[in-house]
Amino acid sequence: MCNTLRYKDRMEEAYAKWEFSEVRITPKLRFRVPPSEPAPVLTVQGDKASIRMMNFGFATQRGRQMMARGETVAKLPMFRDGFKHRRCLILVHGFYDSEDMGKQGRQPWHLHLKDDGLMAFAGLWESRADADNFTIVSAPANSVVARVIDRMPVILPQELWRPWLQADSKAEDLQPMLVPFPSDRMEAYPVTRKVNQKGFDGPECILPIVPEQGDLGLF
Repeated sequence: MCNTLRYKDRMEEAYAKWEFSEVRITPKLRFRVPPSEPAPVLTVQGDKASIRMMNFGFATQRGRQMMARGETVAKLPMFRDGFKHRRCLILVHGFYDSEDMGKQGRQPWHLHLKDDGLMAFAGLWESRADADNFTIVSAPANSVVARVIDRMPVILPQELWRPWLQADSKAEDLQPMLVPFPSDRMEAYPVTRKVNQKGFDGPECILPIVPEQGDLGLF
């Protein structure tokens, strides 16, 4: 499960696709966005788009629901209405997940495109009295992500951004989009275990390490 995100204010690809009514990304750079914290989300109403901050994870009585499985997103009551009417793109440049190392604990990895370009995750959003929230639609992992965990965010190629967000798109058109992203365009490497600590956010988050040497070992 993708449990932490990273973004930077280099989103020209997104800006070029629509006329914007609002762009609000605050702060401009985050190396680590854990559940419940805000990240940039793109929504479209009519022909106008907006990018605004929403909190990571749907709010439930059991805590934050960060992911919606693509195989069941159209059927489960928690996600069904959002899948029909409130689809969005979560704009990130990387994400983290942790490999289960048994007795050695969990080793976080940073996953991103090889060119560190913008990724647009297929997502759903909800509006609540206290805040707007988003959840990420997931698919089975490709060969890069499977090194760490068995699920990954649905990363949509640019040609699918508009069809995903169009209000008149049907479930039968959307469902085939919910597949793993090509593994040859991605890379992953282990990073410091401090990524899992509350409040840790900075360039050190994405420094590669050699786990056997501890956090001081660099590739």
